[in-house]
Amino acid sequence: MSDFVLDASLALQWFLQDEGDREYALSVLAGMSDNRAIVPMLWFYEVGNGLLMAYRRKRISLGQIDDFLRRLAALGIEVAHQTPSDLLRLPTLGRLHNLTSYDAAYLAIAIGFHSPIATTDSALRKAAAAANVQILSA
Repeated sequence: MSDFVLDASLALQWFLQDEGDREYALSVLAGMSDNRAIVPMLWFYEVGNGLLMAYRRKRISLGQIDDFLRRLAALGIEVAHQTPSDLLRLPTLGRLHNLTSYDAAYLAIAIGFHSPIATTDSALRKAAAAANVQILSA
């Protein structure tokens, strides 16, 4: 089993069928039985908010949210421990790689765990390349 860092926007593509080009996201999901996804605590807020926004925009139903959350809980996604000092370094990492502090949290975990990152976010992919972090292959 190997670890990888899972970006929230990629995880949302698993459930939002109207998202474009979901092939990579779905291949990451298919590999979850052989790999362990590591996320910042922020991931849960981002996924929850993404589902709420999709509901408010009438892209999904309340029943689908419940189903998606149940399915996510079954995946056994691990939360990376980040200290307050780690979190206070995120703006600097974000500035260095032109990322938000939110996206810098994913990059920091990938760097710290020496793990690839699963993301479709172009800025995060570019930052990963600059930081010598691999993108999880499909």
